[in-house]
Amino acid sequence: MKVSLLHMKIQPTIEDNLKAAKAATIKAAKQKPALIALPEYFTVPNCMADFTEAQKISQETCAKTLRFLQKVSKEIGGIYLLGGTVLEEDCGKYYNTSTLWRNGQLLAKYKKINPIKAEVEAGVAKGTSPLVVDTELGRLGLIVCADTFDPPLVKRIAELGAEIVSLPVAAMGTHPTVKGHPLTEGISRDYGMFILKVGNVCSNMRGGRSAIIAPWGVLDEVTDAPEDSVLTADLDMPRLREYRRKLGKPLAT
Repeated sequence: MKVSLLHMKIQPTIEDNLKAAKAATIKAAKQKPALIALPEYFTVPNCMADFTEAQKISQETCAKTLRFLQKVSKEIGGIYLLGGTVLEEDCGKYYNTSTLWRNGQLLAKYKKINPIKAEVEAGVAKGTSPLVVDTELGRLGLIVCADTFDPPLVKRIAELGAEIVSLPVAAMGTHPTVKGHPLTEGISRDYGMFILKVGNVCSNMRGGRSAIIAPWGVLDEVTDAPEDSVLTADLDMPRLREYRRKLGKPLAT
């Protein structure tokens, strides 16, 4: 089963980001993957440099981003689309929200449970509910960036039977330099899950380098080139399920 991650260079305007995301999505769709994934906050301009007011960011980017995701999802047909994240208002609060689409239909929505300090100070609220959804590809868990630093949450996603984990990321300037993927490789190995880690160019060296990770190693990852790229790999689901069987993890039904 082929999947594609869209590793993006964040642009100075939302319009430029949407244009780049559209081009990357259409390019990836030509490879006929089962799933395409976008990074965290992929339409927020300037690598989160001006992330100071959640309400303002949401008002400027949310509606346009969701319309884009619905439209491009319909255009690429039966391919699942993981829409990175968008800052969405709900009952007067603003959540870093990850979405799953197919054929122009919104299938699932997850609110990041562990926003980082900069998000909280800007007015981003904490989600409360972990999410694993059944798809034709397998059981898909949705988490976002710093959620990986929450062991009980990761464990809960595994207990819910997640076989593939969507992990959009956007490491900010305060994040320390990270070599490789030590945390996500460990999670993948310990729980028997594929991890689709998809970030942006400007956060490469701070833990935001996109990679497709299996329990037996990194299947592929992007380089440090400061340019948009499409990362594609095959997920061997029978091998994963045999690995999970040996771990004693629940199998999808």
